[in-house]
Amino acid sequence: MKVKLLITLLSILICQKLTAQVYLEKQTRHRFAQMNLGLDYQTNFGGKTEYIDANGNRKSLALGQLHKPRFLIGGTHFWGHADFYIAIPLYSPTFKKENQTINYLSGVETVFKYYPLKIESQKIRPFIGTSVAAFYFEQNNLNLEFGNGPELNHTSLPLLAGLTFNHKSHLFEAGVLWNYANKQDYYISRTDITNVKTPPLYLTLSYRLMFDTTISAEKSWESGRTEEVTQLLADKKRLNSFYFGAGLSSAFWMSKSSYNAVNRSYLPKYNTSIMPDFSLGYYLHQPDMNIALTYRGYGTSTNTYGTIQVLNRKSAGLEATKFLFDYHGFVPFVGPVLTYEQLSFDESFENKQTAGVSENKLGYGITFGWDIRPNRIQTWLLRTNLRWFPKLDLPIDNGQSISFNGIEFNFIQLVVYPGRMRKR
Repeated sequence: MKVKLLITLLSILICQKLTAQVYLEKQTRHRFAQMNLGLDYQTNFGGKTEYIDANGNRKSLALGQLHKPRFLIGGTHFWGHADFYIAIPLYSPTFKKENQTINYLSGVETVFKYYPLKIESQKIRPFIGTSVAAFYFEQNNLNLEFGNGPELNHTSLPLLAGLTFNHKSHLFEAGVLWNYANKQDYYISRTDITNVKTPPLYLTLSYRLMFDTTISAEKSWESGRTEEVTQLLADKKRLNSFYFGAGLSSAFWMSKSSYNAVNRSYLPKYNTSIMPDFSLGYYLHQPDMNIALTYRGYGTSTNTYGTIQVLNRKSAGLEATKFLFDYHGFVPFVGPVLTYEQLSFDESFENKQTAGVSENKLGYGITFGWDIRPNRIQTWLLRTNLRWFPKLDLPIDNGQSISFNGIEFNFIQLVVYPGRMRKR
């Protein structure tokens, strides 16, 4: 999936004009944001854990330095004063020592950076920021019969700082990430718990290529031609249009299940899930709103100290979202979503099945996000959306349940209006 995503995005890049700092000439809605693609290299410093040795004694172990490349996709916004992007790991390294195999890394990261001085060519600019980052830790102990440790997954808001150098369409960057919330309780056996310190510091070096997707429409906007065409198409009901959207979304499991709290206390919250996100919708020009059918299918699993759990969710939904205002092409929206859910949960303990439950039910949530929409006659645009499902549980027995409560975050979704591609 990662390879296909790279090919698709590179194809888009080839078709676009490479531009840089178009906002320096003037600050208009068509110069509000510039897309960028690139790679970075990330390494970590610090951290320690404990383990049970072959004689049943607890021992301390310092974590080594790991390195990984990441694919970056995002864009600068607010005329060079902000930078939003996602970082997708392309490789997951492993640390091995003292009969322990340990994975500790940051997963898909959604980054928000602020530049007090806007990005300009041939200049170094400092930035500060934060990110929505999922940090993982998993420790497998070969000294134990069932030594697969829990997959610890905690999402935090680390602090970011660094420097960006811009040369024409090229961004070069050095930054540091401080994960101050790096201390987590971790079961090193079914009954023994320790306080793991995951690496608090991460260093990144990155390169990104900037390009613009909207400035070509600026002349028509300034001449009034865009307004004329918009009004003409609106009168003919041509702006009421079907669209389809596709993107990559992350699902964050927000709470620990009551079933695990009672029966499997050594299991943490489930890992963040990554899945494709599809929608088929209809845009209503006059109220400026969308009505859409959505579909997401994803799951998660854990194999911890002899306990294997597998969860799956298939969700088909109907959502209605209303655009709130238009700030130079930055157009937020909000609305309800109603879904038909297929939920399932399977568990085995020491190779014996202990649970198998499924249920079809209705779910509900809230959708929030924004479009980068220079005008209302675009044939395609980029959308960010977030869905929150506050109460979505699968009952097991004795009043216990498996929680599917979560937040889905689709940072970049490509939205296409096929009907607008016809000659006007």
